[in-house]
Amino acid sequence: MDVVLIFLGTLPGMALAALFVVIGLSFVQSARRRKSRAGDVLGDGTPFQADEPPEATAADLPIEHEDPDLVERIAVSRHIADLMLADEWTQVGDDMSDWETDLAAAPGGARYHDVGADVALSGLRGLIDEAEHNALSDLAAAEEEIDHFMDTYHRNEENHVLAVLAARAHLMVGEAARADLWPDELQRDAWRVMARHFVKAGEILQNYDTLAYMSPLLAEAKYRQALGSPGGAHKLDELFESWIDLDPSNPLIYEIHAESLCDPDVYSDEAIMAEADKALARTEDTLGMGGYALFFMPLLELREGARDLLDADLFAGAMLDLASMEASQAEVNLTANALAAEMRLTDEANTAMNDTLYLLIRWHMSVIYPRLWTLPETSIQSLVRDAAEAIPDLDQKSANLSIAA
Repeated sequence: MDVVLIFLGTLPGMALAALFVVIGLSFVQSARRRKSRAGDVLGDGTPFQADEPPEATAADLPIEHEDPDLVERIAVSRHIADLMLADEWTQVGDDMSDWETDLAAAPGGARYHDVGADVALSGLRGLIDEAEHNALSDLAAAEEEIDHFMDTYHRNEENHVLAVLAARAHLMVGEAARADLWPDELQRDAWRVMARHFVKAGEILQNYDTLAYMSPLLAEAKYRQALGSPGGAHKLDELFESWIDLDPSNPLIYEIHAESLCDPDVYSDEAIMAEADKALARTEDTLGMGGYALFFMPLLELREGARDLLDADLFAGAMLDLASMEASQAEVNLTANALAAEMRLTDEANTAMNDTLYLLIRWHMSVIYPRLWTLPETSIQSLVRDAAEAIPDLDQKSANLSIAA
């Protein structure tokens, strides 16, 4: 399906396009003795090819080629867009507040409130992206757009979501004014512009207690404000913990925090492992070991050497917990793909990961979403059949007990 854009050309000062947010195991000995077909499929990236096409079996799963999140993302985007066209900003804030209270999410895990915030700010994003960087006056249109967010905020200051949008608008323009984005002769003035906007965002946000509102949106805005502020780096770990306390299974939080953990001069390997343990502990009541997996998944892509810090057995168990905790089928597919991708990138075969992948597919996956995988569809189908062959008779309760052992 082609990507659909929602244009709000009639909204003064806005160039809005609706946003599509993309997105020690004990095992049966017979499976241990047989050659791992997962290795055949994943080892060199070449799909396993049977001598003859296999007949359809009970292990075959239905295949859904559409994006599982698309319909819901479009619906959320259109809803916010319609309210913006009608200048119903109080309703925008109220609806987004309700969504974050419920942690309403699309099948792939994208939170409605995150989609809504990105839609609300996408007009400003367009102005920033289209601006030249020859003179600071190139940001004039974006600066003027901030006034719109400030007006809506001042008209209804008890609405914390409108405060967040106003603060985020300042942060976006401040980020666009980072000195290293501008010619040398403009960098001093650009730094002042950046600092002014980050200070203003901080002044707005200090009036709202994150826990009092139980607001992931406030937690995110405060994290972003500290991230770009001089001297704010020392607050990031605490702000990250507050954020995941409010929405522990949101992968976006871990992705954003991982970006700040990439510099080994700031975070040593020992510090990374300590942070992973803290993420595990803070989310254990809601995610089991899943917080460990959510912490490491983005870091494996962003930080050199992060794979060497990974406890593979713990990671495997954490991935299975993510798929077990009332996950949607889209989330199960995403988790299975992440585990399969990690197996492809790991030099040494890991029995725990192999077993976990089979268990995850066998007991938690009921539909295949090829769009969410980085493997060819034929390889996914081979993995599904191999999982059924490896553990044909275990019931789910026995499987879960064996993992816990």
